[in-house]
Amino acid sequence: MDGIEQVAFEMISNTGEARSLLMKIIDDADKGNFDNYEADFKKANDCLKTAQKVHLKVISSEADQKKLPFSILLVHAEDQMMAAELIRDLAQYIVNINKQLVELKEKEK
Repeated sequence: MDGIEQVAFEMISNTGEARSLLMKIIDDADKGNFDNYEADFKKANDCLKTAQKVHLKVISSEADQKKLPFSILLVHAEDQMMAAELIRDLAQYIVNINKQLVELKEKEK
């Protein structure tokens, strides 16, 4: 495996871990369970930061005029990272909405 493939797989691995955690957060919020939200969100964000740092190295190489070979695997990794970043932002929104719903239901009792 050459350098660009290694970079892509590192991005995909960290991004996949983040997506799994974020989907768990959304599922838990749907059930009204917010106990692990902070810890899971931090782990997911840390995974995304790792993927972003790896990606920044690729971009920096390109900016330094170091031509990199085209890699569909890297394109896939970037796509996955972008999707996970979007899920992260939506997860925060979904958790907040579900917290408000739980509070409203509690007030109705």
